[in-house]
Amino acid sequence: MATVKARKRKKGTVYCAEIRIKGHPSLSQTFERKSEAHRWAEETETALRNNGYVGNAPPDDMLFDDAWAKYLAEVSARKAPSTHRRELAQDKPLQYFHGHTLKDITPTMVAQFRDWRLGAVQAGTVIKDLNTVSHIFTTAVREWGVEAANPVLIIKKPKAPTGRLRFLTDGEIVKLLKESRKGHRGNLYHFLLLQLHTGMRPSEGASLTWSQIDFDGRVIDLQKTKTDPRRVPLTVPALETLSKLVPAGDYKCSNFVFLPKEPKMTYRRRPNQYFRESFEAAIKRAKISDFHMHDLRHTAASYMIMNGVDLRTVADILGHKTIAMTMKYTHLLDDHKLKAIDRIAGLGL
Repeated sequence: MATVKARKRKKGTVYCAEIRIKGHPSLSQTFERKSEAHRWAEETETALRNNGYVGNAPPDDMLFDDAWAKYLAEVSARKAPSTHRRELAQDKPLQYFHGHTLKDITPTMVAQFRDWRLGAVQAGTVIKDLNTVSHIFTTAVREWGVEAANPVLIIKKPKAPTGRLRFLTDGEIVKLLKESRKGHRGNLYHFLLLQLHTGMRPSEGASLTWSQIDFDGRVIDLQKTKTDPRRVPLTVPALETLSKLVPAGDYKCSNFVFLPKEPKMTYRRRPNQYFRESFEAAIKRAKISDFHMHDLRHTAASYMIMNGVDLRTVADILGHKTIAMTMKYTHLLDDHKLKAIDRIAGLGL
């Protein structure tokens, strides 16, 4: 059965959901909202009870359905909420493997699944589906004692789409910030300036709380991120912008900087949605084309690169797991490379 208990911590109350079902390992996860804890408990318990996985079932005969349910409950549920929701949404396409044991699923079958999905969705989505299937097999072999080969490792994955890289010019930045003051979200200007000066993901900036800001150290402490926790340095203008937003009188450090005190569930799940409408209106008024909110992050990264910041430092600030993710900005260094190579132009002359 599932239980949800409130626990008080220094930064406020959290809710611990725990599931104990005979034949399954005990599962637990902590949430900031009671409703989210109950939802996770209900979804996870339903997955465990309805998909038939039993802890002492013969591993070699494990059905993909059982492995998928176990994966959602024990692996996916511990990932970032946005990632868990995305993997839950993969349930329908992954029914393609319904009724097959892990040993039955061959590279040929996975290749057929790949081609079937390519007929309906973009290559990027298919790659995510294949990565999830691959992780299920890897987990089953390494953690659950299943003797099966990972068929995804053998097949050819679709070519990943070319990464989008759009950033604002100096003139566009001025226009956007000017127009952002006219929207129905009074703090849109401050949000955009902070994004341009930090390179945070839109959801990270929109969900910022006062407790995350170290005014003396000029850093933002990001613990809940898409990748690993990191500390983001603040420029002086960004610090001054945040200082102007500090509420007068007594306020809780757990309060949001930009979101309302009690935001709707939509904004809790996707905080940047709070600014979506006003941002798009400002973009339209500024007559800026082909620009999305996430491109503010590209803009910050691009200007850091063009002003001589090394790739490793940019990767750390942005929270990239590998330097390869930051390498897409290297074409912006062409002018720097030309200046560097010109220094040896007199060799042999």
